[in-house]
Amino acid sequence: MPILKLTWRESCKESAIPLFLSTLFHTSLILVLALTIAVEHQPERSTLSATFASQPTDVEELCTTDFANSKLAMSDEPEPFGVQEEMIALEQVALTDTELSSQLKSVVSAVEAPKTARIDPGLNPQPTRRSKVTQVSTSTNVASANQKSLSFGKKNAVGTRQIVPGPGPTLEVIVPGLDPLGTSVLSQASNLSLTGGAMMVSTAWPAPALAGTPLRFSYDASKADGRRLVIVAGAQTATLPIYDWELLPLAKFVDSGHNGAVSIHMLGNHEKVSLDAAFEQTLLGLRFIQADMMPRGIIMSQEFLPQDESGVIVGPGEQERLSTDEQVESAVKELKPLMAKTRNGAPFSVLTDASIRFVFAIEGTEMVITGTPYFFFWEPANKGDQVVPRKALNDALKKAWPQIKQANPLVIESMERSFRTVALLRYQKQKSTDNWNSFVQQVSKVNLVPVATPAVLTN
Repeated sequence: MPILKLTWRESCKESAIPLFLSTLFHTSLILVLALTIAVEHQPERSTLSATFASQPTDVEELCTTDFANSKLAMSDEPEPFGVQEEMIALEQVALTDTELSSQLKSVVSAVEAPKTARIDPGLNPQPTRRSKVTQVSTSTNVASANQKSLSFGKKNAVGTRQIVPGPGPTLEVIVPGLDPLGTSVLSQASNLSLTGGAMMVSTAWPAPALAGTPLRFSYDASKADGRRLVIVAGAQTATLPIYDWELLPLAKFVDSGHNGAVSIHMLGNHEKVSLDAAFEQTLLGLRFIQADMMPRGIIMSQEFLPQDESGVIVGPGEQERLSTDEQVESAVKELKPLMAKTRNGAPFSVLTDASIRFVFAIEGTEMVITGTPYFFFWEPANKGDQVVPRKALNDALKKAWPQIKQANPLVIESMERSFRTVALLRYQKQKSTDNWNSFVQQVSKVNLVPVATPAVLTN
């Protein structure tokens, strides 16, 4: 049952008396309303702070307002906080302070209005996050998102790409003669040109404390999603924090022995998309597609996350990671000059982990992997199979990685997890064939709800 906590403080005392009140709420939302009343003798003042959530892990600050002096401003802007007209029902609440009760219910009535309620700009409005989402689940009992029309960004908005679903050419990339870190890829144009999108070629290494210790992987469906990859190393047992919507395609990808995840060819006013079979019809496939477009400044920011008519499509564990609108705007503004250079830079680019040494270790009860992929711009040399890196551009992109992540944390963090997880899984596949085959059999029994991935993107 949701709880309303009321704390009363007087300026002449240091104590506080909590009063817990139950309320009735719409059954489709989960709400936690925290009400703090601060009373001063001259003048009297009360402050409301409210938070709500559409799911337990997604709690956002709604507003902070002074009842005596402030007012809520109404606007016709898109709702920044969710479906507000359904979120609060205080008709059953009886506060001992009649005046305060009346003011509180007045504020609630305004918030429940069909228009968006915002704090007057002069009262320090809180940063907003995108909250309309379509949650993608592992369970096959949940309605599939691929029955709806999808796009990267809001339909009809400038820069949006429409997703044209269909069977496109499947990408199959196996880079020959790889060393453990995949460093050779960076010096051979023929290898780099196998995919212009994302290429995972590195294999993880154990930290000194795990050197020589055999690992055993298993998939425990009884655990909570995000904790199901269990790793035993000697006397230690750990989990890798990764949800099924990423883990299952990545395990399939590593099992295939492939290296290329996505490749996109830009043809006039549309893009032709090829995904590895492991990522077709998955949310992770959409994340790889967007990551491939980002270094050119195309569908780069969080505003262009894939969405349907119900909202942005997110997987478990993602919604709370969205940047605020203000953070996105700041990062995009900062990245604008760099994105102009990448659009007019080298003809080829790839997201890769070539030469990156991923190191895994157990910290507490978690497996932790260090190492970060990067965007690599290059062009072929005039003669031979040599590569000419665009060093200044590549250095600038590595330096700007935090800003790129701020502009679109869901995509960049998914890429970080994917590259790190692939490197770890590849290590285990090489070290223990029997355990690897057993692990793959376990995860192959789990079904993901399909999400439409495109054969073509159009403006």
